[in-house]
Amino acid sequence: MTPVTIVGNAALIGLDFVAIADHNATGHVPLAVRAGKEFGVKVVPAVEIQTAEDIHLLCLFRDCDSLETFAGRIPFSQRKNREELFGEQLFFDEDDNVVGKEERMLLDSADISCDEVYELALSLGGIAVPAHIDRDANSMLQILGDIPDRYRVVELSPQADESERSFWTARKTVITDSDSHTLETMSDKGEIELDEYSVEALIEALRNA
Repeated sequence: MTPVTIVGNAALIGLDFVAIADHNATGHVPLAVRAGKEFGVKVVPAVEIQTAEDIHLLCLFRDCDSLETFAGRIPFSQRKNREELFGEQLFFDEDDNVVGKEERMLLDSADISCDEVYELALSLGGIAVPAHIDRDANSMLQILGDIPDRYRVVELSPQADESERSFWTARKTVITDSDSHTLETMSDKGEIELDEYSVEALIEALRNA
C-alpha cells in the first residue's frame, strides 16, 4: 500500500478519483498527487483525523497546500511510536524505496474536537466527513449517539446494509468509500455527478450538499 501502487491500482480498476487519507498523517499525499498525473487519476488530498473524542473524520481538500495548512494547525500527539508493538511508520518515494519514517504515534488521538476539525476544514475550503458511521469503532454515531445537523455529508463503509443506507440517504448526503488497507479491497462503489472532472468540483459538490 505505497502511494504509487495505490494510485496505479486505482487506475487499473477504473477509478476516476482516489483519496489518500492516512491516519493522522499527510506525508504521502504530494507523491500520490504526482502519481495521479502519471496514471490519469484525480487524487484528492486528504487525511483521516482521530479527534479528542476518538472519532474518525475524513478531511478532504482541493489541493495539497490547503491540506498542509490544515495539518499544521492540528495538535497531534507527540508521543513516540512503539515499533515493537505497532510496527514501523514508513515513508516511500516514487520507486517504493523507504526514505524515512514517522516517529510520532499515529494511532493517538489529536487534542482537538470533532467540531473544531469541521470548522477548520471548512475555513480552508475543505470538508470534514464523519467516517464509516456504520461501524462500531471510532464512529461518530456510536460515540455521540447521533450525527449533528452541521455534518451534511457522512461516509458509509461498503459493509453497510441496505437498511442503513436507506436511513442515512433520506437524511444526509452519503458517500461510500472502500476505506482500503490492502490493494485487494479497493473498490469502485462510490459514484457522484459533477459539473466537471476535477478535484475542485468534487469538493465543491460535497461542501454544497
